[in-house]
Amino acid sequence: MNRLIFACATAAAVLSAVPAAAITNFASFSALSNSPNIGFTAGSGGSGSVASLEGAPVTFRFLDALGTTSVFDTNAIFSFMTNTLPGTIVGKTAIASTTGGTISFTAKNPVSYLGRTGTNLLTATFNEGTFTGVVGGSVASFFASQPPSSVTFTSDFLKFGKTTERDIAVAIDAINPKIGLGKRGLGNFTGSAGGLFGVDGVGGSPSPVPEPAAWGMLVAGFGLVGTMTRRRSRLSVAA
Repeated sequence: MNRLIFACATAAAVLSAVPAAAITNFASFSALSNSPNIGFTAGSGGSGSVASLEGAPVTFRFLDALGTTSVFDTNAIFSFMTNTLPGTIVGKTAIASTTGGTISFTAKNPVSYLGRTGTNLLTATFNEGTFTGVVGGSVASFFASQPPSSVTFTSDFLKFGKTTERDIAVAIDAINPKIGLGKRGLGNFTGSAGGLFGVDGVGGSPSPVPEPAAWGMLVAGFGLVGTMTRRRSRLSVAA
């Protein structure tokens, strides 16, 4: 119940500032085991850092043109790094802006997809983002969106030159210990991350469709992926 309330509150805040439209998800990832794969480390003056944990593989998936079904999946090395700035507490939700950072998924060995072979499944680079967490709870999120921020995607298998709107949404749950406040701001914790990546067109301008039920809370809570209606452009196979 707390997760649903948090999801709805976050969605309301995001959607009130962004015109309604539709983004198509082209990739997703999920934890490969129950072990934590991401952590938050408190810094000085209320700042901190969010980073993947070494040696915690994930399952990475490319999705079909509708963004609903996996058409390729493989185990991948997950890397995520960003720093959080001092934030604010709204009710029981901590909200903080982040500096730039990267999220990447690398195959341990070369894989083939769409007639291409490589190891860079996806690398996302952003110049800023937003981190939120429920104080006293066990869920948090990170999201970044272009616009208004700058988000770039690169891959050995897809190219994104004709896309103009790009979203990242990461959900963190099973947080331990529960998110707490101390003299330096949020306390240290680890959790299990999964997420979605979207653009304003994939595989040839698909029609927008509702998100799968399994991702419903993530999309509602982290707002920017799969819930907005925007103009669509084409995402083509890397030349």
